[in-house]
Amino acid sequence: MIAPTAAGCGGVSVSGASEATGSQLAIYSSLPLQGPSAQIAQELVDGERLALADAGGRAGRFRVGYVSLDDSNPSSGRLDPGATATNAKMAAQDTSTIAYLGEYSSVATAVSLPLINAAGILQVSPASPYVGLTSSLDAGQYEPQRFYPSGRRTFGRLQPGDPVQAAAQAALMRALGVRSVYVVDDQNPFEIPLAEIVRGGAERVGIRVAGRDSVAIAAGTVFSEEVEKIARTGAQAVFFAGGPSAGAIAFWRALHAADPQLLLLGSSAMLGESFTSAIGAAEARTYLTTPALPVGEYPAAAARMLSEYRRHFGGDPGPYALYGYETMSVVLAAIRRAGARGNDRLAVMASFFATRDRASVLGSYSIRPDGETTLSRYGVDRVQGGKAVFYRAIEVG
Repeated sequence: MIAPTAAGCGGVSVSGASEATGSQLAIYSSLPLQGPSAQIAQELVDGERLALADAGGRAGRFRVGYVSLDDSNPSSGRLDPGATATNAKMAAQDTSTIAYLGEYSSVATAVSLPLINAAGILQVSPASPYVGLTSSLDAGQYEPQRFYPSGRRTFGRLQPGDPVQAAAQAALMRALGVRSVYVVDDQNPFEIPLAEIVRGGAERVGIRVAGRDSVAIAAGTVFSEEVEKIARTGAQAVFFAGGPSAGAIAFWRALHAADPQLLLLGSSAMLGESFTSAIGAAEARTYLTTPALPVGEYPAAAARMLSEYRRHFGGDPGPYALYGYETMSVVLAAIRRAGARGNDRLAVMASFFATRDRASVLGSYSIRPDGETTLSRYGVDRVQGGKAVFYRAIEVG
């Protein structure tokens, strides 16, 4: 039987992890258990718990406890950097900690990663695609070095990073017959690099970049000047890197009102129903890239795992249950491969980074030296009836 996980900021579910001995290890998880990402986070947590239960609560000769923490603000449900830092410090100060699973958001990972890295602990995220966490490509100043104060790479992610999403966007543009695109970001430092990578990727496949802007996307903003500027270029499409804010909704609607034939392309950050249900007639021309494919697009092992998930937790789990399951599973496999040194953080880290051609519920993949996964399949959703609906999958070469 799988023990229940406590929710709420600082909520903990653990089987003996705080009672550290030589054979007892702790794996911490930090995810937004409240707010707009709560459903995804719960699927991730339940997937992690199921993987540990399937392993009998052990990895090789070691017993493994699980600690689930909440990185969201309990009153607003939004990401709380203070809560994230507290979670990371709790894990770092626990001498039995062998790995830290999280965060979901790249912004949260930017908070926890330096703390977890300084403690020499492996951190594996099911998401957090921001390029600067692993690469200097179009990233912010001193990135990724500023996330690794120890000088050692300790972070890996299972969701393909920004460069894969950008390549999927370029492939989508070609498939849609786009010859010119206008690239915009919302001035968020975690979104600007994606816009830059998309710009470069479009140019490399022969698509003209008609313009490139960073725009303050605030609620109540009138976008008439920006929309007119875009229209003057004759661009067939706009790619927008930004969040699903009220300002982004207004921008989307303004673009569509000015040119109902304009293709509107957005990143995975915009997939929330708060955005897709509010863009009105613009949905007919909207395409959003996503790392979350329909469950039928994953290997047969995924269907078996999801069937087991339903028996334990009920409901109709989506692909993030698979990401949670594999995030825990790949860490347990690293501990097992480390053998007698499975309680040695450096040995487990080295074992994780040696992951090659691993068959998993997400597909076969390896972990690169920079922490990137070789998983490279991306989805495209269209918006219909206010909801994101799967359109096609793109294999990025």
